[in-house]
Amino acid sequence: MSKNVRYENVNKIFGLGTKNEVHALKDISFTINEGELFCLLGPSGCGKTTLLRNTAGLDTITSGKMFYGDVDISTIPPYKRNIGMVFQSYALYPHMTIFENVAYGLRVRKVPNDIVTKKVTEVMELVGLQEELKRNPSPTALSGGQQQRVAIARALVYDPDVLLLDEPLANLDAKLRRYMRAEIRRIQKATNITTIFVTHDQEEAMAVGDRLAVLRKGIVEQIGTSDELYNQPNNAFVANFIGKMNFFNAHVIASNNEETVAEIDKTGIRIAIKKERRHVDPLVGDVVLVGGRPEYLSVSSEDEDDSIPGTVRIIQHLGSFIRYEVEISGEISPVTLEIDMDSLQKNIHEGDKVYVTFDRNRVALFSPEGRDL
Repeated sequence: MSKNVRYENVNKIFGLGTKNEVHALKDISFTINEGELFCLLGPSGCGKTTLLRNTAGLDTITSGKMFYGDVDISTIPPYKRNIGMVFQSYALYPHMTIFENVAYGLRVRKVPNDIVTKKVTEVMELVGLQEELKRNPSPTALSGGQQQRVAIARALVYDPDVLLLDEPLANLDAKLRRYMRAEIRRIQKATNITTIFVTHDQEEAMAVGDRLAVLRKGIVEQIGTSDELYNQPNNAFVANFIGKMNFFNAHVIASNNEETVAEIDKTGIRIAIKKERRHVDPLVGDVVLVGGRPEYLSVSSEDEDDSIPGTVRIIQHLGSFIRYEVEISGEISPVTLEIDMDSLQKNIHEGDKVYVTFDRNRVALFSPEGRDL
């Protein structure tokens, strides 16, 4: 039976009391709902894999509590936690057939042979490998995507309370990754097992997860759906990690309960930002960031009112849109903007001077604190 997972003030400190002490998890507190596909997302070193390993019992937390349902599992060894885990490397046994790889957990639990056969057959049908099961080769005879599904089947076959996926698609090529992330979501929804999916790929997390937690330096910056994190990020870090955000240094020249007027430095451009798009409560004179997604900006060869001059460095054809990388002047060094247009601008080429404008109703206001990784 699937269970929720709850963290209460979880801390993990490596090398506690030494000069090399690392505080990897800092007062982590949140709940993953029963049957939810939950993604832990963040840059390398943010603590996402550490949290997963502690959830599995492969590492021990320094303080706090972790619960599966109502049971505190903080000090319970991993073999008593009834978890299924899929590793980045798949960790399949090359000397065993795929049937025996999937059956391994049931064999360890001394499940009768007839039930083993029944459950392995059912789970291999679930992951779409019934034809491969008939041939029953070694995992080495399968493709990367098939090996990944065998690893998922092995983790599911004994009905775990929680399924843990540690960057399971990292070793696959781009096309297969897109296919497998849809497969993982299909399988998870079919089984309704509470699942924690670790990745550093924001597109992958947004495509797979019911909700996402964005971590940075051991702290949970924000939890929400893909739509919430993309359209209502708490801060500049989340805004730039979930998708791309172009930032402009600015200062506040007026502010009230309804809107804030910010002037972008070195341009004289003033933008009024409504309160629902403010992610900071600034005072007049404060330094702020004006942020705009690539699709909120546009380029033109014509100088328009309140446009910023720049130079096109790269034009990328990305299928449904065209990305222009435009270099503009910054306070210290040039700044590169990413601008996504629905179609190719025939009169704009790499190296051309262009003018960048905003969709003023969609840009947002952020604090400059914590912008970087």
